[in-house]
Amino acid sequence: MSWMGTLFGGGVGFLLGGPIGAVLGAVVANRIGGGGSGPFSQIEQKQSIFFTATFAMLGQLSKADGRVSEAEIAVVEQVMRNTLKLDDKARGLAIDIFNQAKDAPSEFMAYAEQFYQAFARQPQMLTMLIELLTVLALADNELHPEEDRLLTQAATLFGCLGDYERLKQKHKGDDVSLDTHYKTLGCTPDMSLAEVKRAYRKLAMKHHPDRAQAEGLPPELQEAALARFKDIQNAFDAVEAYHKSKG
Repeated sequence: MSWMGTLFGGGVGFLLGGPIGAVLGAVVANRIGGGGSGPFSQIEQKQSIFFTATFAMLGQLSKADGRVSEAEIAVVEQVMRNTLKLDDKARGLAIDIFNQAKDAPSEFMAYAEQFYQAFARQPQMLTMLIELLTVLALADNELHPEEDRLLTQAATLFGCLGDYERLKQKHKGDDVSLDTHYKTLGCTPDMSLAEVKRAYRKLAMKHHPDRAQAEGLPPELQEAALARFKDIQNAFDAVEAYHKSKG
């Protein structure tokens, strides 16, 4: 049974604590009307934290410009359906979390801090959340200065500010430079192709979708893992083509 099956099968018999637990608990209580006795396994707990943090932080971002418009909500629902390919059950839960969090007293960074505590030893998961939030924030082709400020704060906490700057360039539709491709791979232009290839293989293994799911990525967000994996592959292809063009 997936974390979502446990959630609705056993009710809210789990203890996440903090603002993430408060939002998820309120959503589930509203949906099924009370508690239950279905405890989460360790991996299910991480999956629930990742899923809830994603849409709770997005809910906070959506009001960063002072209001949440119907157009913004429509964009969020479109991203959930077409980009993340969430099924009806997952999309319904994501929307409930989004709405609960945007009206909750907790602030954006409170969710970020709890997420960091859960995934501090898995930097690839921290980067993946920043990428997801960046994609969602830019879905309307505009990044409000306050959204940028909040995402910068979270990326700084997560230790992936450089990744966030690269992601903004990528998702704004700007041409991705060769230097950015090197940064995606954690490499520098003075490295040989053999060195870059070794770094690429190590990074691809670390970010493989199956490994990401085993480390706490909810299966409902598998599309995000695939996108990150393809990003790494594309970066290596670009760097490899450049080296071959030099002879």
